[in-house]
Formats: sequence, C-alpha cells, structure tokens
Amino acid sequence: MNPLALSASGAAAAALLGVALVVLLYLLKPPLRRFIVPSSLIWDRVLKQTHAGKDRLRWWLSVLLAAVIAAATILAITRPQLIQTGAAGGKMVLVLDNSSTMATRTTDGISRWDHAVARAQEILQSQSAGTRVWLADTMRRISTPGFEDRDAAIERLATLRIAHGGAPRVPLPPPGGQEGAGEPEIVVISDGVQITGVPRKARIESVFDPVQNAGITAFELRPLPADPRRVQAYVEITNGGGTTKEMALALTGMGGRSVARKFEVPAGGARAELIEVSDFDGGPVRASLVMAGDGLADDDVAYAWLPMRRVIRVNLVSEGSPWLEKALRAQPRVLLKVMRPARYADSRDADAWVFDRYAPRTPPAAPALLFHPGKAEWLPAQAGELANPVVTAWDAAHPLLENISLSDLFVERAQKTVARKDGGETILIAAAGNVPLAWVHEQGTRRVSFGFSLEQSNFALHAAFPVFLNNALNWMVSEPTLIKSGLGTMELPLAGARVIAADGAELTARSIPGGSLVEMTEPGFYTAVSAQQRLRIAVNVLNRKTTEVNKSTLKPMVVEASAALPVPAPMRLDPWLLLLLAAVLLLAFEWWSWNRRVTL
Repeated sequence: MNPLALSASGAAAAALLGVALVVLLYLLKPPLRRFIVPSSLIWDRVLKQTHAGKDRLRWWLSVLLAAVIAAATILAITRPQLIQTGAAGGKMVLVLDNSSTMATRTTDGISRWDHAVARAQEILQSQSAGTRVWLADTMRRISTPGFEDRDAAIERLATLRIAHGGAPRVPLPPPGGQEGAGEPEIVVISDGVQITGVPRKARIESVFDPVQNAGITAFELRPLPADPRRVQAYVEITNGGGTTKEMALALTGMGGRSVARKFEVPAGGARAELIEVSDFDGGPVRASLVMAGDGLADDDVAYAWLPMRRVIRVNLVSEGSPWLEKALRAQPRVLLKVMRPARYADSRDADAWVFDRYAPRTPPAAPALLFHPGKAEWLPAQAGELANPVVTAWDAAHPLLENISLSDLFVERAQKTVARKDGGETILIAAAGNVPLAWVHEQGTRRVSFGFSLEQSNFALHAAFPVFLNNALNWMVSEPTLIKSGLGTMELPLAGARVIAADGAELTARSIPGGSLVEMTEPGFYTAVSAQQRLRIAVNVLNRKTTEVNKSTLKPMVVEASAALPVPAPMRLDPWLLLLLAAVLLLAFEWWSWNRRVTL
C-alpha cells in the first residue's frame, strides 16, 4: 500500500501539471544583456554559421525529454489505482480454513496450512491489481474483514495463523455490504475435516492429504478407590490413520521417574491403558506418544497433575452425620477417621479436621472445616439465630466455591455470627442484608466455618457438594488448584494475572473485568500468578475430532512425495517501479545528450 496512491484521474492531473511546469520553465527567457563590442565582424560570422531550424529541433527534443521524465516520475510516485472492471478486476471472497487439523504435516513434510497460504498467495497474485478482496478465516482471527485491494490482502494474509477453540465456519460478507456491482467470486481453501457452512456456489481448493496420525485423546490420574495411596494413569490412544500402527507411550514425572509401553492400535480405533504411577513424585506428569509417520504433533503429548499428598488424613468429629461421613468416604484421596466429640483430642496425625455441630475449646493444629460449630473463642462470635435466611451472595472467585453455584441453597436455621475483633475472617456466603452464613479464616491455619449444619439445609443434597468437599480439602492442605484447558483462548479467574510456561517464557495475558484472557497455543503446564492466588494450568488437546485428521469431505490434493518446501509465488516487478527506473534512465540520457550538445 502506498499512502501517496491517487486515483487515475488525480495522477493524470498531477502528471499534466508537471509537464506544464516543465514547458513553462523552458519558455522562460532570461532578460537581454547589452554589451559594447569594438566590432560587429565576429557577430556577423556567428550569425552566418547559425542554423535556426536545427537549434529549434534541439530545443523541442530537450522539452520532450524533460516532460517525459517529469510525467514518469510523478506517475511512479503517485501510483494511480487503475480500477478495472470485468473478470480481470471485480471482487473476490477468499476464506482460509485455519482450524487445528490444518497443522497436519502432509506427505511432503509441509503442513496443510503452509500449502493453503501458498495457494492463497498464488490466487491473489494471479488477480489484477484492481481486484477487491474480502479476506477472512474460519476461526475469526480477522474479526472485521472487509473488501480491500489485492496488495493489502496479500499483506494481511501474512498475519494469519492457525487458531484453536470453537467450531470453524465459513464467514461471508453481509448482504448489501459489497462494493460495486456483481456477485463476488467465493474461494475457500481447506482440508475439509472440521469446516462447516461452505456455500454451494463457493469454489473449494483442497489441501487435504491423507496421512498417518495417532494421538492421546484422554489422560487422567486416578487414585484406586480401595487404596488412595495407589495411583493409576488412564490413557486413551486413538489411531486416526488408515492402517494398524505400532506406537510407543511414555509417562514421565518429577524426579526422573518414567514408564514406557509399546502396543498396536487398529486403524480408526482406540486403545485404553491403565499404568501404575504410584512411585512417581507429586507434580506434573507428561504423557508422550511416538509413532512413525505421525502427521500432527499437538495431540502427541498430554499433561496431568499428581497431588503432592497422595492421601489426606481427615478426622471427622460428629455425633453422627451419615451424609457428611458418606461424602467424605467417597473422596478418593481421603483416609477418614470418625470420632465422637467426647473422644476428641488434638493430634498430629490429621492433615485436616471436620467438625459437625461441635467446636473444641482451642483451635486444632491442622486446618478445619466446621458446620454449625457452636460457641468458641477462636471462632466468629454468635449473635442470635436466623430463621429461613435467603442466600443472596457468595464469593464465586474463591477456590472453595470454584465451579459451584449456590443459587438454590436453602437454609432452615443458621447462627448469626460476627467477625472477631482481631479480624482474620472474610465472608464466604451471605444472606440478605450481607448477613454472614459462612466465614473463611486464611491467616495462619486455614479454617472454614458454616453457621448452619447439613441437617438444617439442603447443601448435602446438592450435586456440587462433593466438589465443595474436594475444593475445601485441597484448599486447607494448600494443594495448588489445577485448571484443565484445551488449546485456544481461556479465561482465568485472576485479575492482572501473569501466565508463565514451564520453560520460563511468559505468555501475553489481557485483563478483563474480574479476570484475564490468555491464548494457549501449545500443550503444556503453565502457572498463573496474581497478587492473591497461584493456579496450575494443564493445557491439552485430548480431542478425537483433532486426532482424526483424515475424516475429510474433500478429495486429496496432488502432492509429490519428494516435493520441496512450497515456494511462494514469484514476486512480480512493480510496474510503477519500472516506470521510475525508466525515468532515471531518461534522465541519464538527457545528461549525456546535453554534454554531447545534442540537446539544449
């Protein structure tokens, strides 16, 4: 794009003005100067040897050369936009499929996306300079596409990248928003695997090439229900290729722990494996898959988190609460010990305490979860009782209530409590009038105190109650919160977060009200850090639609196995640059002719 570009009429006017200025300068004559000479004989001889017609021809040749040089220079600088009509100019809608399967390497070793970009360059270069192009992509990386000239579309094409998340769909310009008359030509470049919404009148350029591919489509670490101290890795491998393939799977954990397996997976099938990882140290665990001729790399790795504490020793103090005891025993990592209040004694063998309608006189050494605890100096002070309080607010950003909604929580009776004078408590759940129903204590030993019991509410009947218990235990024993995410843009519940990859590289995060947005482009383990909290993020593909790269609706493109890297369309010489070069050559010729006395 040239900021000095003018329309054809504007450039022509500028060129005519330049020519007129040159002619005007040549018509200007210096004033006559008078000299006194002793004799006129010399001047008589000069006049006899002068040829007026020849000198006039030299003058016209000089004017012509100067005018041509001026016009060529002005046109080369202004670069008039010669809008053409008909098939050579016109309009084009060019849509590139940039979904995840476009990253698949074809049989020539080049990705489908590289083939698509090279084909788009060829199509754009073959159009006339006056063609108006509406360039778009199926993943909406170009948020507001519009008709632009061919050169601008080529520049924008270089900024497009493969994107993840969401369903790829062909966008089209809105009716009535197209410039000029006539229907634009619609060209879609795709592998035909995930794309939808292709109009019937579109011309589809296929970059599909069937290849072998397998990927990890499920990965999870599961404690054994009978023995939470033992952990197994559940891994599912899907073969998206056309033949049965042998592949190698490796699990790698902290401290150099690793385990490997080899097996065959039939074409189009899947295989699930359970692998013992009980001897792995706590922390991230990486699963990696190796197969000869694999076409897609992103689905060959997956990440999970092995808790630092394999078993959480929980002591429940209660006169009897079947719901609470059953829910705690259902937690896979909990080793539960139940006792009555009369037998309570603080001990170091508990990682966390749960008190049901009871509170000891002194706070326990371990973190505690309390339901309707009663009076105790180390708990929020009681100030009466509430009947049928209506839950109106809760701290959804707190790790305790992650993925939990309390909109339908019903409470029959609750203690009315107020924070202690020395502070340290924050409200977790509140009723109308900001009356606290649950408190959180985070200074020193962590505690959660509910002003009602499970028998006085429907909290234990909520489907999210086991999730709350898991959140509470992880939060009390300081286990890092793990967020699972796929590739693409994800929203973090941390304002002003910094997102750091395992290799120390920092991702660009954009702040939004109440959180941050970050684009995950590669599988891996990431850490999100804010002033208040730290989160672990496991980013994986784990998607059969991505692994099955051969489920295309298009015919394969012709690819030579020995083909080299796709060569971009040859750069065409700019006609305006050629015109400027011609002006320079004419200027050199004019200088030579003047020195040779050919021109004036």
